[in-house]
Amino acid sequence: MAAMLGQARVERLDGAQRHSQALATGVDRLLMYELRNLERAMTGIAIDSEQLRRTVPERAPAMLSESIAGVLSRHPELETIVLYDTQGHALTAGADDPALASWLAAGSRGTRPLVFGRVRAGRDGDWTLPIALRTEAGEWLVLRLRTAEFERMIRGLDTGREGSVAVLDRHGSVLARTGAQGAFVGRHVRVPTAQLQEDGTTSLRMVSQLDGIERQASFSADSGYPVVVSAGIALREAMAPWRAYAGAVALLLLLYWLGWWFLVRRMRGAEVAREAMLEELRASADWLRDAQLAARTGVWRMEPDQDQVRVSEQAAELFGFPASTSLVPLESVFERMHPDDRPRVRTEFAEAQANRAPFRSEYRVMLADGTCRWIIAYGAMATDRRGNERMTGTISDITQRREAMLRIESAESQLRELFERNPLPFWVFDVKTLAFLAVNETAVRKYGYSREEFLGMTILDIRPGEDVEAVLKSMWDIPKGGFDNRVWVHVTRDGRRINVRVHSSSIEFAGRPARLVLAEDVSERIAYESDLAWRATHDVTTGMLTVPAVIEQVEALLEKAPDSRLAVAYVQLRDLDLVAPTLGRRAGETILEAAAERLGWIGRTYGFAAYRPADAFVIVVLDHAQRDAMLAALVRAIASPVEGDGGTHLLAAWIGLADRTAAGESTEILIGNAALAALQARREHGMVMQFDAPMAAEANERVALAGRLRRALERREFELFLQPIHRLDDGSVVSLEALLRWPQADGSFVSPAKFIPLCEESGLIVPLGKWVLEESARYHRALEARGLGHLSIAVNVSAVQLLADSLPALLRDLHREHGLRRGALQVELTESTLLRRPNSARAVMSQLRDDGVRIALDDFGTGYSSMAYLKALPLDYLKLDRAFVTDVDHDERNASICRALIALGHGLDLRIIAEGVEDEAQLSWLRDQGCDEAQGFLLGRPAPLEDVVASIERQLAGQAPGAPSNDPGSH
Repeated sequence: MAAMLGQARVERLDGAQRHSQALATGVDRLLMYELRNLERAMTGIAIDSEQLRRTVPERAPAMLSESIAGVLSRHPELETIVLYDTQGHALTAGADDPALASWLAAGSRGTRPLVFGRVRAGRDGDWTLPIALRTEAGEWLVLRLRTAEFERMIRGLDTGREGSVAVLDRHGSVLARTGAQGAFVGRHVRVPTAQLQEDGTTSLRMVSQLDGIERQASFSADSGYPVVVSAGIALREAMAPWRAYAGAVALLLLLYWLGWWFLVRRMRGAEVAREAMLEELRASADWLRDAQLAARTGVWRMEPDQDQVRVSEQAAELFGFPASTSLVPLESVFERMHPDDRPRVRTEFAEAQANRAPFRSEYRVMLADGTCRWIIAYGAMATDRRGNERMTGTISDITQRREAMLRIESAESQLRELFERNPLPFWVFDVKTLAFLAVNETAVRKYGYSREEFLGMTILDIRPGEDVEAVLKSMWDIPKGGFDNRVWVHVTRDGRRINVRVHSSSIEFAGRPARLVLAEDVSERIAYESDLAWRATHDVTTGMLTVPAVIEQVEALLEKAPDSRLAVAYVQLRDLDLVAPTLGRRAGETILEAAAERLGWIGRTYGFAAYRPADAFVIVVLDHAQRDAMLAALVRAIASPVEGDGGTHLLAAWIGLADRTAAGESTEILIGNAALAALQARREHGMVMQFDAPMAAEANERVALAGRLRRALERREFELFLQPIHRLDDGSVVSLEALLRWPQADGSFVSPAKFIPLCEESGLIVPLGKWVLEESARYHRALEARGLGHLSIAVNVSAVQLLADSLPALLRDLHREHGLRRGALQVELTESTLLRRPNSARAVMSQLRDDGVRIALDDFGTGYSSMAYLKALPLDYLKLDRAFVTDVDHDERNASICRALIALGHGLDLRIIAEGVEDEAQLSWLRDQGCDEAQGFLLGRPAPLEDVVASIERQLAGQAPGAPSNDPGSH
């Protein structure tokens, strides 16, 4: 026992040493990684500094300061990063450090290039550690690292209640220590640097200079940086189990000697009782003989020669000997035993005789008729009246009992097998104490406890604390059939919670009332059902409620308070669909996630928030008085930029507002009204728009007009008018512009300015534009049949049609189908079309140019005209907008603009077409300024194909151009 105690003490001390050494080396390794990352970041900044000075020396400080600011924003653990010259003057944003040279000279150095200064306390109570790196130019890059970063690294380590982990510099200054945050930072302790081994570690017992606690401490300084990690395990805490163990050993020894004394006394009492029993046996021999016959029990006794056995009548019958037999050779007795039992019984009998010990044995006897009989034999040494000591005893027939026990054992074995091998956790617990009485292997494996641990627990130990009352109540609420439809929560050893459906039955176990429980784990099913329920009411992308879910919740509130005044904001994000193609899918997701987080917070603050796919959000304000506050918060949230992988992204949105002013207005209608207001804000290029009744009427009118447009497209109600374009030097017609008209039953026309934008919003512009191109191809074939195939037809193409990637293929098919020459059809594009997606537009235009299609830039000068994109586009014509041509002959400002645009176009080798020429003075001025071509009411109004062809034929026959024609619509 003393050796065991000594060994246990040594093992406890060794365990404390290994624990502290593992903590020290582990933290040292983690610290090495952290400092190495800082070293790499500083090296990168130093390299950037050298490169910037070589490339842009005059801007290098500002650009380096901006780069450092970006690093600081991503690393809150860094207070400052400043580049100093050797005199301590700051070369980047930051204060000068006159003491730079002195603290660098006194700083700590390791095998790595970093120099560590002394830890300092800031004004706000934060401690920082200055770390310097010398650049190739001889300057010093200094960062100040908050020591709170070291405290975060060592927080939560397994040191026990009185253990500690500390990070020190080579001078012994405390940089971080477990316990109260920052309480020990800056204090000095002794560092056993002389005892450090080759691997940078050492261990020793010491009393802490900070709190006076004796610990087994380990030091590690293997990171290459001038820092030392100290980890200590309190000896008082580490040796506490050993002291308890020593006390237990002492108590065990005391119990051992008490037990020995008690055993000796009992043995002496047993000997006295044995003597009395033998005497009673001799006095009751006759009575026992009768009892033996009735109980199928016999008596035997060894004779003095030890080769003969005297048996009673019943004993002889049990062995199959004649009833009259009284003496039987001992060997004959053994021969009647089953061959498998005989050697064992011989040995047991011989040992009992040799040791003068009691004899007991169960064995089988084989009778002459082949039957087998189970016998139990008892024997003991007894002294007769003559003083002879012989073994005597009894034998009994236990065949029936043995067969019954075998049947019970077989049934128990089968039940045990069913219990143990059940694929579900199975256990039995005491109804009164709730203690586990038996558990199967599946329960052990599923819950993580050993069988011994289970049997020392109660069922409350696997239930969460909040369920204790419900569990106790359920003990008296036994479900019918043992099936409990409720789902209970069980807790495994590692703290994991699982959902369990319980099947139980009341039984009696080991003589006491118990409950048999089968636990079915339904966690996956519950999680699946919960996920389905969540997905039914939430958007997977943002995690926010869906609009139908919010409508349902708000309607439930309105049922309780039908007169409540609400407000709804419909937020439609702008241009988010352009982010992913340009900056990548992750950037688009980042912006959407940021918007969802901000708007979700506003919704939770003022009521509800929902996400509608296609980048729209709905916010319901439950208290109408807070609507303005919500709107202000919403505007601030959208105005704040989003920081993402691709840089800083600005949010933009159209916001529609709608108010519930009367009972009976449903939430769904309210949201629809807010959506209409957002759409109106988009059309008017505003940000916030309040819904009103005329807006709904206009929306209904637009919906009706959109329906009419669809029917008109299906019924081919549209017509194409053509307007001639004349060459100014000789007045000849060189091309025709196709203009779309929508005639009505009363002879009027719907203005294109009214229905074309609606076609673009509803998506009808694509099939309508295709129809216009097909009709223009058919018109050109008619021109060829009249000998006018040299004229091209120019068709206006919308942005949606241009960027649909099908325009070049469509034009090629039309040319092939109608047998048109190259250049028979031209396309006219507006500046806004090209600016929407310039790269995609340029690619499509290049394909058109390769196919021989000439391209005109329409309304040039009215948008964001730029030489940067104009010179890179494959264009043939620039068209001057009629707003510049009007009054060009006497308005000097218009004249200056037109002269500049004509010169610009000619400089880019483009032909210039003037629109809206309505009088001779304008035409004469344009001809004098070198404008190439023109169109307008003066030269020819838009008209059906036949009228235009007739006019051109008259011109070719020598008649004056510009013969008037009825104008059914505006240009």
